Amino acid sequence: MSKNPFLGLGFESSFTSFSRVVEAVPSGIDCSTLPSGRYLDLTSETTFNISAQENTPSGIYVSPDGDHMYVVGQGGDGIDQYSLSIPYSITSASFVRFKSLSSQNLILQDVFFKPDGTVMYTLDDFYDRVNVYNLSTPWNVSTAVHSTSKSLGSNNNMLDPTGMTFSADGLYMYIYSSYLRYMHRFALGAAWNISLFAQQTSSSFPSSQIALPGASSGLAISADGTRLIITESSGDKILEYGLNTPYSITSAYLIGSLSIVSDTNLPTGCNWSSDGKYLYVVSSSPTDSVHRYETCSDGAYKILGRP
Repeated sequence: MSKNPFLGLGFESSFTSFSRVVEAVPSGIDCSTLPSGRYLDLTSETTFNISAQENTPSGIYVSPDGDHMYVVGQGGDGIDQYSLSIPYSITSASFVRFKSLSSQNLILQDVFFKPDGTVMYTLDDFYDRVNVYNLSTPWNVSTAVHSTSKSLGSNNNMLDPTGMTFSADGLYMYIYSSYLRYMHRFALGAAWNISLFAQQTSSSFPSSQIALPGASSGLAISADGTRLIITESSGDKILEYGLNTPYSITSAYLIGSLSIVSDTNLPTGCNWSSDGKYLYVVSSSPTDSVHRYETCSDGAYKILGRP
C-alpha cells in the first residue's frame, strides 16, 4: 500500500491506494487510467443545456432503460420530458413536452418514477410534501393525473425537503431535508405506496459535511442499498456514504467527497442509473444544464472506491 499520489484531482481528503484487477468496462472507461480509489471519471463528463426549457432546475430522473429523461425546477413549476435516442446519452436528448404541476407543487425540488413508468412522485419544498401521479401511458407525463399528496410532517427536521429517492424494491422512501440537514427514511406499507408509510427513521449524519443549512441538495441511493450520495450545492461537490446495513441510514458512514466545481458551481439534483454505470447531476450555474459522469466496471454503485 502507498499514499495516493493523485491529490489535487478533485479529492478533498487523503486515503490509501490499493492495486486492483482491471475487468471488462461496460461503460467504456479503462479503470486502470483512473486515480486509485476513484471510480467516477470526471474526464468522461458530458453536458446538455436545458435553459430553453427550465431555469433553476432542481431534480432529475432517467428511466431504467435510458430512453427517457425528466427534469423539474423552480422556474416553471412543472416537469420537462426528454427523449434519448441513444440510451443513457444526454447529448442525444431532445425535448418532448412540458407538464405543469403547479396545482400541487409550488417549489418543485425532485422527481422519481416507479420503474415501470406508471407512477410519478414529486417533492414540493413549499408544502413539505410528496405528490403522487398516475400515468395512463407509461413514461408519458402528459397523461399524468394527480392521485394523492402526503405531508412529510411539521417538525423542523422535515422542513425544506430538497432530495428524494426510493429503494429499488419500492419499500423505502428517502427524503433529505435541508433546513436542519436531516435524512429521513420512510418504510412503506406496500411497495411504491406512500399513502401507507408508517415507520420513519431519521438521521442527522450529513450535517457535519453539508456546508450551509437550507442548501439545495440532491439525493440518490444505489440499487443494492450500500451506497448513498448527496450533491451539495453550497460546496459544489458530491458526498458519498457507505451503509453498513443495506438501506439503513442509521448505519451510514462518510466515505469522502469529490469536487465537481470545474463542471458546475451549483449542483442541485442527481440520479444514479439503475445499473450504477452513470451518474446524472442537474445544475443551474453557470448554465441550466444536465451533467453525466461514468463509472468503471469495478465501481458500479461507487463514486469513491475502496478496491
